[in-house]
Amino acid sequence: MLQLLLNDLSIPNTACSREVAAARLKQFVDALRAVASISPQFVLNGPHSLADLSFATNWTLAALRNDAGCTDENIYLKTVQDRSPYGQTIAELEGPPLVGLEYRIAETAAILVGEPALGLGLAHQFDGLALSIFSHAFWSEPGIDLRRLSLDEGGDIQDETVTSRNACSEEGVAHHQEALVLLIRPNIVDGAQLWAERELLFPNLRFIPRTRQQIEDLSHGDRMLNPIVERLLALDGAIGAWRRNRSPYPVFPFSVNGESRTRRALAAFADENGTILNFEEHAKFTPGEGRLHFLLQTEPERRALIGHVGRKIGIG
Repeated sequence: MLQLLLNDLSIPNTACSREVAAARLKQFVDALRAVASISPQFVLNGPHSLADLSFATNWTLAALRNDAGCTDENIYLKTVQDRSPYGQTIAELEGPPLVGLEYRIAETAAILVGEPALGLGLAHQFDGLALSIFSHAFWSEPGIDLRRLSLDEGGDIQDETVTSRNACSEEGVAHHQEALVLLIRPNIVDGAQLWAERELLFPNLRFIPRTRQQIEDLSHGDRMLNPIVERLLALDGAIGAWRRNRSPYPVFPFSVNGESRTRRALAAFADENGTILNFEEHAKFTPGEGRLHFLLQTEPERRALIGHVGRKIGIG
């Protein structure tokens, strides 16, 4: 499960207009939705309850709920699983108490040099993602440098510079998509487990009957197992964003090609109703000549139907 850590330093400490506060809320929710398209079961950890979040000293989330222009965002936030305070996060993730360990904003930062950075630090500590409110341009940086001060076994202070993943917008989350996909990649031991857990792992994908055998035949240690899991996770994330953004076409994090005219018939397969469909679009993967063939569908909902998982069609 992906851990999001709210960057407490980005919570605004000044007043602003309603329009600015509403824009901050919308950008914040867009970022959360982008995370959800990668990891639907994410948890947002913060210094306090999400319901108490402020987007300016004069604009709390509760105040913005009465704004007709923020209805969708407020409804969405009610579905977000949040956990607070940070101490509970450490306990539930079984992390060590932050005794003898401190994170501060690095000296190279544009703002808040030397300030304690608990949310950003925990994002680094738990290898997660810090989520910031766009209260300053600095919080749009994809990586925030921190000083990490710790005590070694001899009682000496170790001072090192580390970088915390950070995002404050949909684009910021997209910057980290590949890394986040790898972070949440489940420990799948074989194809039988992958097939059994497919609906949980890939909520935006569906599989035609012929793919079951292809997937279940992947044995423990099969060198194609992990590449297939990674490619399916990445495709699922792209379809989730396509569904959410209502864009004309998905943005894939990998190259997608069509079959040549002479090979199109090889990519025609029957779905669960026996209807023959063409799965021309495909993505390559290694090792070998791996191929993932799929078909985009918009009814009854936007999703990708998987038609082939394995070696290049026609060669085995």
